[in-house]
Amino acid sequence: MKRGDIILIKYPFSDLSSTKVRPAIVVSSDACTQKGQDAIFIAISSNISNAQATDLVFDQTNPEFHHSGLKNSSLMRTEKIFCLSKGLASRMLGSLGPSMTHKLNQKLHEVLDLE
Repeated sequence: MKRGDIILIKYPFSDLSSTKVRPAIVVSSDACTQKGQDAIFIAISSNISNAQATDLVFDQTNPEFHHSGLKNSSLMRTEKIFCLSKGLASRMLGSLGPSMTHKLNQKLHEVLDLE
């Protein structure tokens, strides 16, 4: 598992009432991900009709989409950041290409107000 991988993982609802297996992107550094039992993830949603300003659209028409393993156009929900055990990941779907990785990095800088 490395930064930019898209995986299926069991993650909780924000109110901790339940969990669901959903796609997510690994955003923790490779060094951080390799040394610990946990990793940092960004949620992915296929419900693109409810896009927020902080979301990043990953459309099927994007030339990098076929590497993602996703079935439909999706939103990278950059405000939905969570740290979970890597053991909750059920399988690898694919990965982000360089262009989408760059866009995701820019969006994370914006959301987290990083310099």
